[in-house]
Amino acid sequence: MKSLIFFIIGFALALAVLFLWNLQYFRQRRKKRKEELQEHPERKTSATKIIIFSILATYYIAFAVGVWVVVTKDFYQLSVLLTFVGGVTAAAVAFYCWKAKAENLLKIKAAYPELSGTLSDFSSMTQ
Repeated sequence: MKSLIFFIIGFALALAVLFLWNLQYFRQRRKKRKEELQEHPERKTSATKIIIFSILATYYIAFAVGVWVVVTKDFYQLSVLLTFVGGVTAAAVAFYCWKAKAENLLKIKAAYPELSGTLSDFSSMTQ
């Protein structure tokens, strides 16, 4: 138990040293990114992408924990963990795809105003 605590403390200290070592670089990148966003505001990262990325990162972390559980502890626990995390991930990915489709349909309608029909007509297009 002591070795685990020392490992965690050492890991946290190493991350802190790396962060402080690169702090000036982070500030330069943040300033450059801010200037780029002022020139091109359409490149701003949306909250939806951050949420989807967070959910997928959680899924991969849970998968790694599941592999650890299967290898070291109990094989039968993996299906429960992956089902729980996978259900949330599938819903998040499906929502993001639906949202991206709706946004793209609006862009198509704005780019080609001569197309007749409603957005629901275009949403049933397959090819």
